[in-house]
Amino acid sequence: MTSSSSRVALSCLALASLCPAIAGAQGLGTTNQSTLARNFALPVVGQTAPVSQGRWTASIDLTSEFVDKDEGGESIRLDGETARFGLRFEQSLGERADWNIEVPLLHTGGGFLDGPIEGWHDVFGLPQGGREESAQDRYRYRYVRDGQALLDAESGGTNLGDVQVGAGMRLFGATMLRGMIKLPTGDEDELAGGNLGAALWADVPLPFEAGSRLGGFASAGLSVNDKSDVLEHQQNTVIPFGALGFDLRLLPSLQALVQLYAHGPLYDDSDVNALENAGLQLSIGGRWCAEGKAPCAELSFQEDPIVASSPDFSLRFALVLPAF
Repeated sequence: MTSSSSRVALSCLALASLCPAIAGAQGLGTTNQSTLARNFALPVVGQTAPVSQGRWTASIDLTSEFVDKDEGGESIRLDGETARFGLRFEQSLGERADWNIEVPLLHTGGGFLDGPIEGWHDVFGLPQGGREESAQDRYRYRYVRDGQALLDAESGGTNLGDVQVGAGMRLFGATMLRGMIKLPTGDEDELAGGNLGAALWADVPLPFEAGSRLGGFASAGLSVNDKSDVLEHQQNTVIPFGALGFDLRLLPSLQALVQLYAHGPLYDDSDVNALENAGLQLSIGGRWCAEGKAPCAELSFQEDPIVASSPDFSLRFALVLPAF
């Protein structure tokens, strides 16, 4: 665990411990969508109260990533797109606890987003990172070190990802303690996960006054993971993570949200930033809920403030429906 990533987690925990018992908040339902992050139990955070009724969430995350680096005798190319379809069920376990399960389906390939993303980056003056110099809509994941290819994949496909099972309990005040187990149901050879992992973290609402149009949360925790066959000797097994989120109620049924999600380096012993850097994802979106509860619709997009440590573009849509 690096000192910088440790400070992120400890700062979030310190802030969380100061928060009084106030109404629950809920963050954007997104994490690092990088292909090389699928070997780690990085949970959705920011749910600061138990669910009050059973509900289903159907989601799709469209992610495009591009990294092409050659540094210190190493070369890495991460070029592809993923459509992640998720189906999540949550159920109350009384007034203080809940549980959930999510089943993901991954479709990977060259995709179609390279051209629109290059245009997006041009409009907002964002770095292209070499996209404009490479062939568009191609799938290639390759990492070479000391002349040896440690990762080499040229074709995508459709695969089951790692099923996630979680639970949460209110401990004291507004603090929710949550845990998640990532089951090895994915295929390591298809870069779809396939290793066991677990995470434990705290979600706490920020101390805005009751009735305020502003809300938010702080989260912090640790992820512990079994070694995967994907870059096994460079994979870190213990990853600290933390997040801060804020929401603004624009209308009784409409919120605007922003979220920062940070985690420690997923890999080490490398000269390329895509493996060595800590991760930071900035997500911005909106949520509409009928009468403040399900059904809800959520739309958000994600960028990478720390370049190359996570995908430079991800778009998410989710629909939440009450269970009958």
